[in-house]
Formats: sequence, structure tokens, C-alpha cells
Amino acid sequence: MSSFKTKLILLLAGSSLMLPSAISAATETVDTPTYTYQDGFVQTLVNGTYVPGYYVNVSEDTVAVYIPGGVGLIAVNKDAVLPEGSIILD
Repeated sequence: MSSFKTKLILLLAGSSLMLPSAISAATETVDTPTYTYQDGFVQTLVNGTYVPGYYVNVSEDTVAVYIPGGVGLIAVNKDAVLPEGSIILD
């Protein structure tokens, strides 16, 4: 019985380690933004800059912006009005 439990635990542990690989191996289309899993967080590629979090509506009008004061990096439309001190990342 102990051998069975050990094999079952190893099978479950191995399966859980393969799950992120299976998710990242999914095919993507041209309109789908690129996601990556780094440092325990999902990040979205926005015009060459990885922004923490999922951003679904990434287009050529989306830019990565750094907003000081605790907000950090976000993705916004390039025509959005930003607070003073914000920096658009290229």
C-alpha cells in the first residue's frame, strides 16, 4: 500500500509540474497577445515590453506605461490621458 501511495504522489507531482508547459505550448494566432509566466506572475507582451497581468485587447494602439506613485506598469490605449509624471515605454 505504501508503494502505491508513493507512486500516486509522484504521478500527481509530475503532472502538476507539466501543466504550465502544456499551457504555454498552446498555439497562438496573430491577434492573440503573447503571454509569459515569469517570477510567479503572468505577463503580457505589449509592443516589446512585458507588462504584469493579462491584457486581452492588445492592439497597435496599446502602449506600456509606467505610472509612478505605486501603480507601476500598465497597458493603456496610446490616446489615454495619463497622470503627470507618467512615462510611455518604447
